[in-house]
Amino acid sequence: MGENKQNYLLEAVTALFTNLPKGKVLDLGCGDGNCAKRLKDSGFEVVASDMDIERFKYRNLIKFEASNLERSLPFPENSFDYILFLEVIEHLYNPDFVIGQISRLLKPGGALIISTPNILNLGSRIRFLFEGGFDFFREPILDYCKIFPSGLQNMHIVVWRYQELEYLLFKNGLSAESVYTDLMKPSLKFLSFVLLPLLKFQSWQKERRAMKKGGVDYRRINRILLSNELLFGRHLIIQARKK
Repeated sequence: MGENKQNYLLEAVTALFTNLPKGKVLDLGCGDGNCAKRLKDSGFEVVASDMDIERFKYRNLIKFEASNLERSLPFPENSFDYILFLEVIEHLYNPDFVIGQISRLLKPGGALIISTPNILNLGSRIRFLFEGGFDFFREPILDYCKIFPSGLQNMHIVVWRYQELEYLLFKNGLSAESVYTDLMKPSLKFLSFVLLPLLKFQSWQKERRAMKKGGVDYRRINRILLSNELLFGRHLIIQARKK
């Protein structure tokens, strides 16, 4: 996760840790290691892990363990209080396996901090209406990989809504507790004057229809989907707890 390129995300995630007890952290998919360095400087015991050791900038300061997300992770079970998994899951073809590995490595009661592009903000929804592609998922993957075959590993492959990500975590023994974002886009506030009343009305109608039919109670999920973090945030950040 680059310091300059993703500064808002870096700041948001490290800010979360200011309110958390000190413990052992695995920064999985650590990239250049800027977030791992911040947490180490804050007093956390940090282990960084990624496929690309050359990209990691702090090899003399932070323990680094090479890992391949297509295989079992090289750590004992129940060995970390916290795991960071930032801007990785949208690149994976095997997310269920990887989240299962993360759950294995977390101590009972330990927390996963996971982030992915927030495709449900108002701007991204409008983009999909006109372009058929969400924010951060605009390039046609097949055409891109033919032109830039070496850049495919950096492509965003899988789109994640909050709903699917919440279920994936639950399926692997992790309960989504809190939702955050890194940057509230001021430009989206203008859209909200027009769209938010319509969204709230549609959500209320959906809740009402479902209750009449004895179906799913949508009130819980709608509170999350209509939150400022989901409507205006650039990235979706979830804190999940191992049961």
